[in-house]
Order: sequence, then C-alpha cells, then structure tokens
Amino acid sequence: MNLLDKEHRKTGRLIHQPIPGYWYTSVVGQLQQVRVVLHEGRQPRRIVLENINGRRTSVSLDGWYRLDLTLHSPGNDRRRRRGSRDPGGDTPEPGAR
Repeated sequence: MNLLDKEHRKTGRLIHQPIPGYWYTSVVGQLQQVRVVLHEGRQPRRIVLENINGRRTSVSLDGWYRLDLTLHSPGNDRRRRRGSRDPGGDTPEPGAR
C-alpha cells in the first residue's frame, strides 16, 4: 500500500485518511488508533478510534479531519532525537556491507 495515495491537502495542512490499525498522534501528543472505518456504500462515513487507555470514540469523517491528527511513526521520532537523517533503521539490510 502506498500511503502517499491516502493523503490529501486541505487548508494548507497534510491530512491523512483513516487507516484501520494505524496509530495517529494529536497536536497534544495523544495516541489514537483507528479501529474501524464504517462505510455507507463505498464512502467512509464514521471512524471508530481507540486511545492508548482503551477508550473508544466514534467520529464522522468531517470530525476526523477536524482532529488534526498525524500518522505516528516511532522510528521517525527516534531518528529526530538522534539528529540523524538516515531513512533506514538501525540494522543494515541483508546482503548490505
């Protein structure tokens, strides 16, 4: 799956489509996982979110966009703290020298 196909620009900000199983971070650092995307026909209508404490909430698709969430990637956070721009992990790929 190409995640770049799931992103849209709205009001000058990068907005992510809800992907079940993926974690997102709010502007205050709270983690939210998309549990289910409910569809009506072929259109997504509601998103069920679960926070790190297990509390579930349901929001409309418009409500999802107002949450201002970003896709959470712990690997990017670790590299940022280290000051590295290396896009790879800490271990080399098999067959690499």
